[in-house]
Amino acid sequence: MKKNLTPELKLSKEEFDFLHKKIGELEWEIATIFYGRKAVIRSEIETLEDRLENYRANMGMLLEKIRNEVTEANKSK
Repeated sequence: MKKNLTPELKLSKEEFDFLHKKIGELEWEIATIFYGRKAVIRSEIETLEDRLENYRANMGMLLEKIRNEVTEANKSK
């Protein structure tokens, strides 16, 4: 039996999907940054790594929020 998500969890799922996609895109960009190029400015890599770190931090906060929402949803049933 599949449970229906609460409206809050539906929004969190959309945010999770967005962050997950962005993290994957940045990981790919960092992994392939030298492809077709002879040189890369260090600041380019640092900028990408900073963005990746920010998305990961946001993902961590979102996961904590989701855990709390699930706990609350389970209490109300």
